[in-house]
Amino acid sequence: MIGLGILGTGRWAGAHARAASRSDKVKIVHCVSRSERARTAYAAKHNIASHSEDIATLLANPSVEAVVVATPNDLHVEMALQVLETGKPVLIDKPISVDLSEGLALARRSIELGVGVGVAHHPRRMAGHRKAAAWVAENNATVKLAYANFSNIRGTTMKPDAWQRFARGAEAGVLIQVGIHPVDTMLSLLGPAVGVNAQFSYGVVGPEVPDTATVTMQHINGAQSIVATNWSTPSNYAVDLLTTKGNLLFSANHAWWTHPDIDAHSELLLDVDGESPEPLPLSSGDPLRDQLEELGASARGESNMTISVWDGLRAIGVVLSSVDSARANGAYIKTEIKFIEAGATTGEMKQLFG
Repeated sequence: MIGLGILGTGRWAGAHARAASRSDKVKIVHCVSRSERARTAYAAKHNIASHSEDIATLLANPSVEAVVVATPNDLHVEMALQVLETGKPVLIDKPISVDLSEGLALARRSIELGVGVGVAHHPRRMAGHRKAAAWVAENNATVKLAYANFSNIRGTTMKPDAWQRFARGAEAGVLIQVGIHPVDTMLSLLGPAVGVNAQFSYGVVGPEVPDTATVTMQHINGAQSIVATNWSTPSNYAVDLLTTKGNLLFSANHAWWTHPDIDAHSELLLDVDGESPEPLPLSSGDPLRDQLEELGASARGESNMTISVWDGLRAIGVVLSSVDSARANGAYIKTEIKFIEAGATTGEMKQLFG
């Protein structure tokens, strides 16, 4: 078993622990939280051998070969950099960063040290997305337009002191917490986004944290996609790809979002003009477990992480560009400008946009 450490003991750290318990390849052996009560309870619940209030103790633990960062968004880069310095690969919960210059610094250090960084955009690993991408390639189809919606009701139950209201990046609200998942999926299916138009709405979470967002992306290949997300309606996850050979309609039951059999509660339909929609068979998987096993394999030098630091930067680049667009009443914002302002080099721009 490959030993993993985890930073954070909150809701998503719990999802990671449950995913690790389903693996015969990786095991969480150390957790970190500043709260003694939280880390003690987390370790006991998930049968984790050791815990500490500081990252240094985790990194010095010889049983820890790789680390998951599951802390508030604005701490991701700072903690990931500390992990990289010890030569251990790291998997970062989305978003990779709330600041592009910090994210680029992380990418550079990862390259300098030759240590991997992955981003936990696990929805793109769902069978429906993988099948859709394969169908487009096998049928030489071109995606012209795509729609995605990912919404849930959590904004209406958020505590007044929740970090999501106050941490750096909160100005992107539901888009950085929820909508960034379909943003990443659209980027993986349609390619980098060269520009965005966005509109935000407020009221449920507070006057400065958007609870509803709609983003239109212009992709580098000419395709367009629309991502909508909100924090005040019953859960919904759906992606529609309109291609030159047919339309692919994917939906997943959010109630099974962190369960191993999410693929069994998903559906992918093929709609060809003039015919009834046809369900396409989906293989089963366990996206949360799979990304942890990939992290473990990276620690042993057996593979690289599929969703890279560059993928994470493309997604947060769209989110931050959308913030600028919404502030400018939906004006078109070129995403490359955000990266140039953050100090991206010519080589990094080529890596990001091709």
